[in-house]
Amino acid sequence: MSLEIGRSSFYEEDSVYIRVDDRTVIMDRTTTQRFCEAVQSVRHYHGFLN
Repeated sequence: MSLEIGRSSFYEEDSVYIRVDDRTVIMDRTTTQRFCEAVQSVRHYHGFLN
């Protein structure tokens, strides 16, 4: 599996895109916020803390 996450300027406000293999999802600002919160939650659950 190939995974890429980056900054997107598709929307008026900067946001995030995710590319998995050959499929891309560009998230609006609200979805990006929810995505980041979910990733942070998983990080804490598994103990991947700095």
